[in-house]
Amino acid sequence: MTAPEPRGRRGGSTLTRLLRGEHPGWADDRELAHAIHGTVVGAAAMAAASVHGTLGEVVVTVLVTVFVYWVAERYARVLGVAVGGRPRLHVVATVLRHGWPMVESAYTPLVVLVAVDLVTGNLRAGVLAALVVATVLLGGLGHLAARRAGASPLVALAWASLSAALGVVIIVLKLSLH
Repeated sequence: MTAPEPRGRRGGSTLTRLLRGEHPGWADDRELAHAIHGTVVGAAAMAAASVHGTLGEVVVTVLVTVFVYWVAERYARVLGVAVGGRPRLHVVATVLRHGWPMVESAYTPLVVLVAVDLVTGNLRAGVLAALVVATVLLGGLGHLAARRAGASPLVALAWASLSAALGVVIIVLKLSLH
């Protein structure tokens, strides 16, 4: 009899592992919440920055915005663990690492934005494609969070729909800005 494979170590693509709920960096509900938060913030920053910005300006705006949100949120958390004494370096490092999915989640829509813009030469098409990807990611993250919380498939689908609705709101916002 062989030992079971460690979680997140089975084969397959990153997408396949995510669909199985095996993203090694997003191990708990808080990290999934950070990923959802980062996806929403990144998508909203992209929608707003693309109104008058170039591809480079949009990418920098999204990265800086998500990073500032991460720093602010992590600073508040570090402050919370530091009250009452000097925090140990490993505790601070752990607190910082646990919030990193907020930044990681902004990468995929940015890659789509850059790829579509480079192929088509059309920033608006790139932004819309990236926002659609962000919406799909939000739905997937909502579904994953619900399933990890023990929700039935139908309830998880409802949570996925609610999460994806955040992306739809951002797309509507983007379309109303142009």
